[in-house]
Amino acid sequence: MPRGTYEPKVVVETANLTEEEWLDYRRGGIGGSDVSIIYGVSHFRCNRDLYYDKLGIKPLREVEDATWLQKEVGHALEDLVAKVFAKKTGLKVYEVKKMFSHPLYPFMRADVDRFIIDENGKKGILECKTTNYQNKDAWADEKYPYQYELQIRHYRQPHKSRKRRRSKIAATP
Repeated sequence: MPRGTYEPKVVVETANLTEEEWLDYRRGGIGGSDVSIIYGVSHFRCNRDLYYDKLGIKPLREVEDATWLQKEVGHALEDLVAKVFAKKTGLKVYEVKKMFSHPLYPFMRADVDRFIIDENGKKGILECKTTNYQNKDAWADEKYPYQYELQIRHYRQPHKSRKRRRSKIAATP
């Protein structure tokens, strides 16, 4: 398979999966949000948490997830973020409810929020994020946090996407 001429493999169609089934598929590889943990820049988890999660090891004592509300709000607003991005940019935004893997490196998983098509017909990846006023400096002047850069770079590999787009919208839970 010559470099740059491949298509991603479909691991599973995600539309009808339960959350637990979806998590089981995520555990089967390294996803985009896992990369920031591996690099040590995640604000949500550490390497040990990721390791235990991939092995399916549950903690002896459940610790309350202090970020559960942020995660729920982000998930709930994903459709809105995509609609706002499409309206502001004029780009076509669409969803593909599939988990992908790299054809040569099947441990590389990609569960992309949305895809885009630009004015020239080129496809790209849209990762929808939400934040709040406490993070405004991290998003100022068209900047965005490094962990999201890593996530997009990871997603581009299975898809060999040369164009990337991002979207942001402030959401205060």
